[in-house]
Amino acid sequence: MVLRLLHYADLEDTYDDPEHIGQVAGVITRLQDEQTVVIGAGDNIAPGALALTTKCQHTLPFFKAVDAAVETLGNHDFDYGWETLLSVIRNTPQTWLCANAFDSGERFGADGGIVPWTILERGGHRIGLFGLANPKTDTRSPGAQSVSFTNPIPAATEAVETLGDRNADHILCVSHLGERDGHNDEIDLARAVDVDVILGGDLDDHPRTDWINDTLVVRTSGKGVDLSEVVYDGAWTATLHSIANAPVDRSVERQYRDFCTNKGLDQIVATVETPIICSVETLFQGESRLGNFITDAYRWVSDATVALQHSAGIQGVTLQDTITVGDLIRLLPFDMSVVRTEISGATLRDIIASGGDRIYPTYPEFWHLHLSGGTVTFDYNERVLTGATVGGEPIDPTATYSVAAPENLLRSHEVTVSPELPSYGRQYETLIAYAQAQGIVSQLDGRIMRHGLEEMRS
Repeated sequence: MVLRLLHYADLEDTYDDPEHIGQVAGVITRLQDEQTVVIGAGDNIAPGALALTTKCQHTLPFFKAVDAAVETLGNHDFDYGWETLLSVIRNTPQTWLCANAFDSGERFGADGGIVPWTILERGGHRIGLFGLANPKTDTRSPGAQSVSFTNPIPAATEAVETLGDRNADHILCVSHLGERDGHNDEIDLARAVDVDVILGGDLDDHPRTDWINDTLVVRTSGKGVDLSEVVYDGAWTATLHSIANAPVDRSVERQYRDFCTNKGLDQIVATVETPIICSVETLFQGESRLGNFITDAYRWVSDATVALQHSAGIQGVTLQDTITVGDLIRLLPFDMSVVRTEISGATLRDIIASGGDRIYPTYPEFWHLHLSGGTVTFDYNERVLTGATVGGEPIDPTATYSVAAPENLLRSHEVTVSPELPSYGRQYETLIAYAQAQGIVSQLDGRIMRHGLEEMRS
């Protein structure tokens, strides 16, 4: 008989749009039959506005509606702490898989329902599945810092041997490996281990359906853009189904509208005349209206001299027309406070320089920082900071400056964040307060100037 897998990944804040998550559910239920296994490849409980305000319990109606069977751990699933993650896992219908996560030498979450591998039966097929998390999950999510993530290849080798010994007809990996430093772990996995299919996640906007050796590698676009259908009928095939214009599961949609209303996410806080775009270009390619809005809010609420925000800490939502509480939470959906501290000019220069020093092999021209209260000039030919000012004056390495920023940005630069530091609430709360008091009128004003980009790209 035909075996069908329906695979999604990186739903993240898709739940914050009730109609959209209703469409995802609608496509899954329309394609399902008794030979179907519904599989999630991580980052399907966080982050997002509902994720933050419900401690991720908002995912349960969706998982139950689509009859989810298997899920693995994504890095964002730890965003609100491993205790929150395990509290969700204990209530969800699916089996959670991860073969390379450990806590004090023991398998992480073993007492909470996480197993390294499992076997399911559908239509006469014995399907062996195992899960893998990104080995850098503990550095990518503060909530995972106490968990260790091992090399995926030995973990996969053990899983495949075990599932083979248990007479699995097919062996599948549910992967949130993505990439590390520009290197694709899924490709290494397909070359090193004999698996039939790798169902991947983590890399938004990088869908794939191709073969590496004899392994079918499938990845969705994330954010509820599409769903993969993988079919075995004597041979494996894969199809990506677009969610756009898909039928809506109205029951799921209603539940998520109720969630949003009950949590106050649809409360209007401001309007914008010209959309403030959130995209790769506006996050990682220098100054943007979005980055200026966020850092201006930090500086306004804290009365600091300078405010900073790292680009990777901003999530994807464009601000347009009527702006709600939910829109602003979705921009910064983390349980992270904005604090103000005093640092030396030398340290401030180092932090600012890091905006261009951090190189993605695929995107060496990326800029990783936004700021308010100063200016930056960076030379991409020499990879050096050539100018930095605060209040119109060059930064004095011996002077002290008051800086407002998210806690984790400061910690990542080894700046001490103590409980005594002034705190201004969670990041999104500063945006709400600023938008209500000042409105949202953000423009470009030459804060970040980058030279040598054309030469570098050529």
